[in-house]
Amino acid sequence: MLVAAIDSSTLTLSCALLELRGEEAEVITTRTDRAAGPGGGHGIRLPGALTDLLGALGRKVGDVEGFAVGLGPGSFTGLRIGLATWKGLAYANRRPIVGASSLAAMALEAAAGLPAGREALLVPLLDARKGEVYAGFYRAHRDGVSAVRPEEALAPEALAARIAGLGPALGFGEGYSAYQEVVATGLPFLEAAPATPTGDAVGRLAAARLARASFDDQALFALEPHYVRKSEAEVKFPHGLP
Repeated sequence: MLVAAIDSSTLTLSCALLELRGEEAEVITTRTDRAAGPGGGHGIRLPGALTDLLGALGRKVGDVEGFAVGLGPGSFTGLRIGLATWKGLAYANRRPIVGASSLAAMALEAAAGLPAGREALLVPLLDARKGEVYAGFYRAHRDGVSAVRPEEALAPEALAARIAGLGPALGFGEGYSAYQEVVATGLPFLEAAPATPTGDAVGRLAAARLARASFDDQALFALEPHYVRKSEAEVKFPHGLP
C-alpha cells in the first residue's frame, strides 16, 4: 500500500512516501521544505511537493492508496493548508485518510534515538508564539508512543509543574530552542531528536489504522486540525461578531 504522508504544522513542510506491508511501514522517500516566513508558503508548495516525489519514482497521485496527515498542534494556517490539500486528494481519488498528532510524531522519531534500556518521558515542544509552547508528554513502548497527559499550549515556566512526578524527562524541538533558558533547568535536552515533525513519522503513526481503513467520506469530512488553543478571532469575539 503506497501512502503519502505530510506534516505542515510548522514553517517546515515535510512530505514522505511510505510502503505499507500489513501494519509495517517502510519509508521510500522524503522531502523537506522550509518556508521563508510565518504563514507559510506551504500553499505554493502543495501539491507540488507530493507530485515531485511521486514523479521521481515514476508514480502518479492516482497510485497513492492512502493518505496520512499531521493534525497539529501548530500553525493554524499551515495545518489548514496541509489538511485541505490531503483531504482534497483523498476525496478525489476515493482513498482512506488518517490523521495523527504532530507532537506524537516528534516523540516517535525521538524514541528511536534513545539509548537501549533508557526510559524517559519524552516532551516534544513547538513554539506556539505569544510566549507559549505546544507541549506533548509521551512514553515510548514497543509499538510506538503513548500519551501520559493531554497536549496543551502553556507558558514555558509551567512545564516543570506538568512533568513533576512523572519521572526523568527529556525535552526537544523548536519550542525548546526558543525558550531554552527557561526550560533547560528542569528539562534536559535530548540530543539527536527532531526539531519539527516529519511526514515519515506521521505516516508510521498512521500505518496501523490505514492498513485497516477504506474510503469513508464522512470520516474524511470530520477530520479537523488539533489546534489545542483558541484562534485569535475566537479570543476576541467569543460570542461571534457584534
